[in-house]
This record gives sequence, structure tokens and C-alpha cells, in this order.
Amino acid sequence: RILLAVGTRAHRPADIPFDGRTVLDSDEIVEIDHLPRSLTVIGAGVIGIEYATIFSALDVAVTVVDSHETFLDFIDRELIQDFTHQLRDRGVALRLGSKVAAVAVEDGHPVTVLESGRRIRSEMLLYAVGRMGATDALNLGCCGLETDARGRLAVDAHTFQTAVPHIYCAGDAIGFPSL
Repeated sequence: RILLAVGTRAHRPADIPFDGRTVLDSDEIVEIDHLPRSLTVIGAGVIGIEYATIFSALDVAVTVVDSHETFLDFIDRELIQDFTHQLRDRGVALRLGSKVAAVAVEDGHPVTVLESGRRIRSEMLLYAVGRMGATDALNLGCCGLETDARGRLAVDAHTFQTAVPHIYCAGDAIGFPSL
């Protein structure tokens, strides 16, 4: 029997100008050497909201952008309503229901352009729109397994067995609920 528990890496679309200084993914942001004055967070999932709260607590002006009208939908709505008020009281700007048309770097600063035409300029940008299963180097095709577009493996919800009877997968590489 084989158990795959390979974890994930940040999803990095080709059209986002990651540079490791001003446009970062969730793996890179833990290595910054200074606090920005302002931060745009693209993605209102667990990771994006986690970093938004951390940076806002450090008096960084934070704007969270997400295409969905709501966030953290697996949490009780009453709790999210209260949390939303707390975020706004801390000065976090929430741009929910706003689709990102482009991200560019202008004069050394990331600029997020929304489909509405609105432009959000900040000192730093965190792109936190999901993670990818760290399965790409495993050559899973040779044993009859295929991943989805995000590198995740489908498993039986009770046994964590993949489509190959003696291969199992657990953790982040199976998708929600991950851990």
C-alpha cells in the first residue's frame, strides 16, 4: 500500500507578475523583510483572510478583493457577519463580488485592475487564490492516476483510496477539507 501525503504549493497563474518583492504568493509572503504600508489581498479564502487580519493588526492598510459576494462560506453566517464588522472596524476594505481583470506593476507598485475599471494601488500584493497539489513531479500517470487541474487526487471520502486500489492520498492534495 502507498500513501501520498505531498501537500500543496501556491497557485501561480502565468498572468500574475510575481516578483518576490511586491507581488507575492502565500508561500513567499512569510519571507518579507519589511511591513508594507498597504497590501492588496486577492482571494478571500482561509489564507487570504488570515493574512488580511494579520497585516491589519500590524496597522497595514489592507484591501481584500474576491470575485465571490461572500467569503468563508463553510463558517456560520452570523459569525461571518460579526467578523466582517470587525474587519471593517480595523480598516480592512472588502471588495467582494469584484473580479480582477489584470494585475500590473506600475512605478514599482502593484496595481489591481477590476473588471469594473476600478484600480487598486498598493505597496504590496498577496495573490492567495488557492493552492495546487504538489503532485506534478510524481509521474502519477505511470501508475494509472490522474489529477484535476489543481493537481489534486480524487479519493473515496471514507477510506481515502484513489482510483488505484493500493494507493491512498490524504491531506491537502485531496482538496477540501484538506488537512
